[in-house]
Amino acid sequence: MATTYELKICGKVQHVGFRDRIENLGRALGISGIVYNYKDGTVRILANFDDEEIKDVFKKYIELLSKKDNLIKIEKIEERALNTYIEFPEGINRISADDLIELNKKLDEGVKYIKFIFDELGEHKKILIEMKDTLYEIKEILKNNKNTQ
Repeated sequence: MATTYELKICGKVQHVGFRDRIENLGRALGISGIVYNYKDGTVRILANFDDEEIKDVFKKYIELLSKKDNLIKIEKIEERALNTYIEFPEGINRISADDLIELNKKLDEGVKYIKFIFDELGEHKKILIEMKDTLYEIKEILKNNKNTQ
């Protein structure tokens, strides 16, 4: 018989598309449960597992999300068996406390990343201008050397 577990995911996991990834992963592995943001900044997953190996694979894939998505930073996963069985609809489903608040937080996060990208682009532009100037100087040196021969 399946047991319901709570997985507490700590790190940078809210407002970065993490719950969507969990929904897809749960669907792919045939896991039923719910995923939601918790007020302490963690993401909580309540899920049913009747196979220890599937639970371990699910947790391993969650850990790997940090390597595949540089917006997600997983510090640790805490696991707790609830010693009960909660019947969930098929798949892992997201619970949103307030869709408008969630959307605003995601937009705020997006703005931070856009600012970061523009700052990085500014730095790269400076480097490219320096490279262009250096190449122009080399071209002039080569041109002068050719004329003196």
